[in-house]
Amino acid sequence: MSTAMPTHPSWDALVDYWLGDGDAAASDAIDAHLMQCDACGALVDEVSALSRGVRDAFARGQVPAMLTPAFVDRLKATGRRVREYRVSHNGSIVCSVAPDDELLVSHLSAPLQGVTRLDAVLALSLAPGREQRLHDIPFDAQAGEVVFTPRTAEVHHLPTHDLRVRLIAVDAGGEREIGHYTFHHQAARPA
Repeated sequence: MSTAMPTHPSWDALVDYWLGDGDAAASDAIDAHLMQCDACGALVDEVSALSRGVRDAFARGQVPAMLTPAFVDRLKATGRRVREYRVSHNGSIVCSVAPDDELLVSHLSAPLQGVTRLDAVLALSLAPGREQRLHDIPFDAQAGEVVFTPRTAEVHHLPTHDLRVRLIAVDAGGEREIGHYTFHHQAARPA
């Protein structure tokens, strides 16, 4: 039986292949296809370059993200300088970033039992009236925690400001706020 693919694999299939998320039969079929198709090989090269670009931007603190605690632990284990804050449910915290901090991480405590989808809405006091909504963010319902990192490289240069984060549970019945958090950021003082 041949494992050759009759058509080109989809972009999603190539991404799954590159990430190792496909099943063995699909991976074998894509392997066979890539041996004969330069166009699809070029697409896999694009997936790889995109991944490197995202990884590099994240490493430079240029990408905001919702993380898992295990991912934060792996970053710290590699020697990354991580400043962490823990914010209680509906709480606030005074925070800052040091010049040598590579990543700011906030652990937001929230009642997440029964939540199936969670969005985060961010509002920065430096941009009144503007909000950014992050859809379907990862969370740990059992731990009751959302782990968030802003664009750390940007925060290094921001003046004193407030950041308000609202967590919104989304389900078939609609939306409901399940927590809000305020970060009172203090700008770094010149050396």
